[in-house]
Amino acid sequence: MTTSTHIGAALIAGCAAGWCLRELWLRDAARREAEAMVRRGVEAAKPEALIAEAQVACFHDREFPVSSSDTALVLIDMQTDFLSKDGRLGKNYSDPRVKQLAATEAKVAALLAAARRAGMTVAHSRSHRYGADVRRDLCVPTIDPTYDLVESCRPRPGEIVVDKWTFGAFASTDLETQLRRRGVRRILLAGILTNVCIMATAVQAVDRFFRVCLVEDACGAFDASWHQHAVELINGPQTLKENHHKSVGLYFGEVAKLSDVETALAKCGGARRCESST
Repeated sequence: MTTSTHIGAALIAGCAAGWCLRELWLRDAARREAEAMVRRGVEAAKPEALIAEAQVACFHDREFPVSSSDTALVLIDMQTDFLSKDGRLGKNYSDPRVKQLAATEAKVAALLAAARRAGMTVAHSRSHRYGADVRRDLCVPTIDPTYDLVESCRPRPGEIVVDKWTFGAFASTDLETQLRRRGVRRILLAGILTNVCIMATAVQAVDRFFRVCLVEDACGAFDASWHQHAVELINGPQTLKENHHKSVGLYFGEVAKLSDVETALAKCGGARRCESST
């Protein structure tokens, strides 16, 4: 055999060996991820997973457990792009629709203040996806006035901020990793749009065994019927008595009003300590 033949055979053998090693690595990674998901499912099913500092009163006489140590507030896409007629998405809708959506801002701000008083983990998402369009200039996110969060919902130092190009806040970010580092197991979910990024985030969260509670009146959509349909899709499977109603916040989420969430958070962590010292 010639030298070139030997070299060719060696290259083919090397490529084959590399492909085999890659397949083995991928299969091992998939196995480890499956095992991790099984462990999370087992942990989520334990009765002690529902022990908490307080219980939020939810729709259909249900409750959602919250603690400052393991519950996070996740706010979705409170950006000028959506909440203003000057925004990239808002400019495509009529004034009444944008004003209806913008009315959500005050309740989201109140929820954010309550979570901060309780000393909870807070996470914010920003989206550079608009329907079928992804902003190419934000592949490495560059903040501009309409992309940024509205002033009442700006993050404080230490709060999580993720920039996403998928509708859900988990699939294209490291949100899961950041929440797990802080010991988070449960999520209060709010923001916009209920029927798009809120819905997608709720599903992605429970797929990762985070329990979810949607703060219904701190969410919004460009149409009230779209909002209501999304709430029903999130809460319907959870509350059907013949089905998964015992899986609190995991199929796909409990639903509560802002006032009931505020009442529960006042009993948690920093908020409780502040009250006792006054």
